[in-house]
Amino acid sequence: MKKDNIAQLTIFTFLLVLSSCKSSHWKNEDMKRAISITSFKNLNTTCEVLRVDDSYPGEGKTKDGHSLHGYEIISTVVALNSASRKELSSIIEDHHTYLRNAIPMDCLFRPGVAFRFSDQQNQVDLLVCFSCNELRYYLDGKVVGQSYFKSQNLRSLVQQLFPEDEKIQKL
Repeated sequence: MKKDNIAQLTIFTFLLVLSSCKSSHWKNEDMKRAISITSFKNLNTTCEVLRVDDSYPGEGKTKDGHSLHGYEIISTVVALNSASRKELSSIIEDHHTYLRNAIPMDCLFRPGVAFRFSDQQNQVDLLVCFSCNELRYYLDGKVVGQSYFKSQNLRSLVQQLFPEDEKIQKL
């Protein structure tokens, strides 16, 4: 093989590996689909954010209101503007956001924030627990993935989205 061909093959292989790294960290096909629905590039998807009660069981509000996956909704639903939506999408798609192979924390999952992504056929809910830094993805009502996270950007975004919420501001 000529040197030019070897160099081109090496560059092509490197680019192929590099381009596949971003999406390959999720092995689950449902989770890959959920991530594609949350993408800012998906122009048919809307995104909303809401607060859910992150109290320990028995400490929270009575369950006479609306709930999301068993967690009491304690705010009105707010549609994300384009800038916030783009920022959230970049956080979700960044594989450095997630802690792979983390030792499970001795913490009860108590999400305080939920993001809802909807297109014509699917709904993805992303519930965020800041107590144990855990994310849980639901696709059409079914848990399809969860991971611990290390993103300060996510915390900052949520604080911007809920400027009047004392509990969120203290995160």
